[in-house]
Amino acid sequence: MNVHRFPFRSRQLLIAGAIAAASLLPARAASDGGAAFLEKLSLSSSPSSVLVVCHGFGCARRDTFSLTPGRVTMLRGMLGSARSAKDERNALAKVVAWFDREGGRAAGTVGRIARASAATKSGPKQMDCIDLTANATELLIVLERNKMLKFHHVGEPVSRGVFVDGKQPHTTAVIVENAGGTEWSVDSWTKAYGQNPDIMTIADWKSKS
Repeated sequence: MNVHRFPFRSRQLLIAGAIAAASLLPARAASDGGAAFLEKLSLSSSPSSVLVVCHGFGCARRDTFSLTPGRVTMLRGMLGSARSAKDERNALAKVVAWFDREGGRAAGTVGRIARASAATKSGPKQMDCIDLTANATELLIVLERNKMLKFHHVGEPVSRGVFVDGKQPHTTAVIVENAGGTEWSVDSWTKAYGQNPDIMTIADWKSKS
């Protein structure tokens, strides 16, 4: 069920606000773990059994996806066997890819491409990095608040690129390793529908274009 469609001007303002939030707030400085980013997009940061799937660029279109008891049990099983931070990151990659597939069926984005943009392919069946960052952050918050994460917590999304440095502006969801505080990207924008996201240190992620 499509629950929202924002006009173009409002969408531009929401995207700008989300990028600004990701650019200006250091991940460890924000104790809300992604809440500020979601709120800039008028999304709730409170854990819920109903997630919003953003699509159409800048969360212009929004559909709902229910985390049924069966799905929650499945997610606990996917994450529960992790014995190290690396194990948990590998499991999270599979969980985020699962949500992209299942949420994509609800939102009609099963044909979304990697690196979708105005220069490649846009429209309601595509997702830009803001859509995918919002979707991953929502899911990660639910996992964290339901104590499914043992080795990481949710960080504030991070952005890179300002054109003048030769890099396209881009934003990613973030997890932070509990031991040592290393920040890791959870970046699905570089991958097509249903594929595992890029999980790498934010230092490495920022060096890419």
